[in-house]
Amino acid sequence: MTENRPTGLDTRYDRFLQTKIGAGSNGTPVTTLSMLARLGLDPWQVAHELSTMSKEAAREKLDTVMINFTDITHSAENRQNIVTGLIMSLHTPKSYGPAGSRP
Repeated sequence: MTENRPTGLDTRYDRFLQTKIGAGSNGTPVTTLSMLARLGLDPWQVAHELSTMSKEAAREKLDTVMINFTDITHSAENRQNIVTGLIMSLHTPKSYGPAGSRP
């Protein structure tokens, strides 16, 4: 029997990965995906790991990642607001793609 498996990259984390988190030095938007990739991390793996953690643990981990990303700067308060929004996008059903695509 053959299983129907989606092809391509996992879309469950699109909302998280496509969120604009700031602007680079040349003014181009920086997304969570581009930040993670520029740090040498696998964006989908990070998204998966964060989605399986408690909100607080995920918030702390993502905050540390953002602190280490120096291509854009945020005030501590602004960074915390961005991190909170990103984590919320991973911990809600809306973070998944079309209905029925959640594993």
